[in-house]
Amino acid sequence: MTSTQARIREAVRAGSVRDYARAIRILEELAASGKAEGCHHPDGGAVYERGAQEEWNEGSSESHAHGGDGTQDAYPEIYLYLARAYHAQRQYARAVAYATVYSRRVPRDGAGWFFLGRSYLALHQGGYAVAALRRSVRENPASLGAQALLGLAYLRSKKPRAARMVFEQALAQYPDNKRLNAGYLNSLFVEAVQHLKRGSADLARQMFTFLINQDVDGVAPRLYLAHAFRSLKHFPEALTQYRAASAFAPHDPALKWYEAAMLVEMGCLSQAAALLSTLGVSIERDQISDRFLVMGAVRKHMEEGAWARAASAAHLYLKTFGGSVEIHLLMAEVHRRAGRVNVALNHYTRAMKIEPKNCYPHYGLMVCLQEARRWQELAKAIRRAEGAGCDAQDCYYYRVITAAHLSNPPEEVLPHLQELARGGKADQLLFNALGVTYVRLGMADLALRWYEKTLLLDAEDEEACVGLIACYEALCDDARAYTQYGAYLSRWRDNRVIRKDFIAFLERTERWSEAADHIELLASGERGGFWGTRLAFARKKAGQYRQAAIIYRALLRQRPDERVLLHNLVYCLDKMGQADAGLRLLRAACNAFGTSVESRLIEGVLCLHTRRINAAIRTLRAVLEQQPGYTAASELLAKAYALASSRA
Repeated sequence: MTSTQARIREAVRAGSVRDYARAIRILEELAASGKAEGCHHPDGGAVYERGAQEEWNEGSSESHAHGGDGTQDAYPEIYLYLARAYHAQRQYARAVAYATVYSRRVPRDGAGWFFLGRSYLALHQGGYAVAALRRSVRENPASLGAQALLGLAYLRSKKPRAARMVFEQALAQYPDNKRLNAGYLNSLFVEAVQHLKRGSADLARQMFTFLINQDVDGVAPRLYLAHAFRSLKHFPEALTQYRAASAFAPHDPALKWYEAAMLVEMGCLSQAAALLSTLGVSIERDQISDRFLVMGAVRKHMEEGAWARAASAAHLYLKTFGGSVEIHLLMAEVHRRAGRVNVALNHYTRAMKIEPKNCYPHYGLMVCLQEARRWQELAKAIRRAEGAGCDAQDCYYYRVITAAHLSNPPEEVLPHLQELARGGKADQLLFNALGVTYVRLGMADLALRWYEKTLLLDAEDEEACVGLIACYEALCDDARAYTQYGAYLSRWRDNRVIRKDFIAFLERTERWSEAADHIELLASGERGGFWGTRLAFARKKAGQYRQAAIIYRALLRQRPDERVLLHNLVYCLDKMGQADAGLRLLRAACNAFGTSVESRLIEGVLCLHTRRINAAIRTLRAVLEQQPGYTAASELLAKAYALASSRA
């Protein structure tokens, strides 16, 4: 066993007892020293994944490659173990980086793709997770863990049919596995809901019936099954299922409205009226209609904030009775509250087509576009609203707010905003518009007050949270800007633009370790892994020399003749206490690609650090012969002479 193999086994043992910090330190030292790289045979050994909860000391057959031409052996499994250790530490972006490197080095090993997919899934990047896990299953079809995780990745990517097929195939191999069966039933449920929404009511009925028979029971399965029966006009069966749903949630009044609607469909008006009276709704028999009752169910769900059920009920109404302004407005509101902006806009537009002069769809559309900050579209919507006869003051209000967010001169917009404020307007939309206008005028101190007013009304207002960042940066208040960036990204973690701004801020304020972490997080969401030199530089500036050296080595594999990368790698090795290794690497690179004054100077420094005083003197003299007057070389040479004389 080589010393490298012994060190790897030591790291594996540390990982097996959850001493991940020690395992990472050992593995990063090996990777930084180049032990993970080298010439490896394409059919080199593989590490086989044995499940997501596999212990470190299982399945650890080594995948190092032996250099048949006398080159140093490579141990790419170092990257795999690093990926697993960082995943265990919940540092998923770094886990992705190392798993990516390993999978490129050993592409036939399903374990690498498995752990890459697992870390992508932890970062909520379902598409990348699916691609990695599909490759894992292809390389190792017998892997139960990879198949289960692939099914989950498909589910999270909103592809229930693909998920169900994966679980079905896995169950054919492992029919008694409870995890696979649970995944299969979950994916079948989501697929059944999709079939119902697309109009395949009979297929949905069969699927929901199967699920209930498999003990996947409760309000949701019964409610969806009832909707399926209703779409098929099987009203008695639908009534039975609505009552079954109510039995699971007896205090949910919305479910009673469905029962009443079915009683009306079946001609039982007296029973429907009696049921409604228990809900506090007094209505004559001849005034009861199924339309009224389904609409009532939609409204009840909305009152309770049950947006998914409200959307389902509204969809049922639309399929049964066709479109109307009222139902499209309700559906738009449901989808707007659920964050599905484009679907909401579609329903507002459909309502406008039914009644072009009805102002309510125009107001709803303007609110939706404003919340989504789609200002160019809002400007056009305002003109349409004016043409439909909407209130002139309301249109003026939206026009001024929109102007503040477009490329209009802020000094021209400000008087209109001030007029609105004097007129009694006191809402967060106006406050934010005043904030952005003052920022553009260079009056961040005034802007700050308006954003703070907004946040008193709504602490979750995203525009105001971003506005505070801009104000603090303009006022050079780095401490508050730093805090606000952190607060914002903890709430809206997917905003890549703000994260890039935060990285620039962290670099400017020399918070290098945190800058590197955020660079890594951004890189995990893009094909290509590391952000190259920027990440390596941040790690180096943070004093994280092992991690920086690993990245510089990866970059040098792509650009082996680039001097800056070489010099930075050697610098990191020196800081790690591996000046000897750095010196050997530098000399080898100079022999291969030629030397330079800077390289010779660094060689002189390394000779001094390794106590090769005579070699340092020769090297530094050569530098001064090539470039007389080089101050750094002169100072180092004087130091070398002093060391030589002290030894004499």
